Amino acid sequence: MKTPRTLILVAALMLVPITLAFAQDQKTDKAGPLPTTFFKNLNAGKQQTVVVYGTSLSVSGAWVTELEKYFKKTYRGKVTFVRAALSGRTSRWGLANLEKRVLSKNPDLVFIEFSANDSATKHKISIKKSEQNLDAMVRALREQNPQVDIVLQTMNPAWDSDAPKAGGKSYGSDRPQMEKYYAVYRDYAARNNLPLVDNFPVWREIMTKDMKRYKKMVSDGIHPDPDASREITWPAVKALLERARTAQ
Repeated sequence: MKTPRTLILVAALMLVPITLAFAQDQKTDKAGPLPTTFFKNLNAGKQQTVVVYGTSLSVSGAWVTELEKYFKKTYRGKVTFVRAALSGRTSRWGLANLEKRVLSKNPDLVFIEFSANDSATKHKISIKKSEQNLDAMVRALREQNPQVDIVLQTMNPAWDSDAPKAGGKSYGSDRPQMEKYYAVYRDYAARNNLPLVDNFPVWREIMTKDMKRYKKMVSDGIHPDPDASREITWPAVKALLERARTAQ
């Protein structure tokens, strides 16, 4: 017999992306929606769970380590931190494993990024399907907890590196429409009033203005080194959290 959560996922898979018009109790600043419900609960003394869900950009990204340290320092003992991302995975995997890796944790705040791998031609995930998978994940999370805060992220561009650590992979050439896949997350967040950390424009500017610097920061072609992740990605994530934390 199927569990209620399994039924939720099955139903979500049958839906196409539409504007959800979430009725969230969250504030918006000049930069967009904020995950304020999570912080309201923390400030009320409630234990909260954070889940980071995505690709190797979340598995190896130093920004995730900084995120965990941030919660340990700011809300000592009040936050359960779950690393649910897995290298090489796409939104297809993300949806199929949502119950096991995310819903089972009963999260209050979820970070999602799969578009970098969705854009790889070898995975054969269309832009439309990438959006449908994202939509289904968001719907399932909302079905479980209408007040859950969901933060979407765009990540960095890819390039074809010949460095040994690249392992002969042409990350850039294999992702010719990467920017369009990132746009899916940007547009979906705007339509559905979801917080977004839009890292891509910052990384792209560095890549455009100083490719030598970018190659040093992302030497294997797709994974920023720890210093670069702390310099570029983490400050953007922290800024969103600080705006939400102080918007009480």
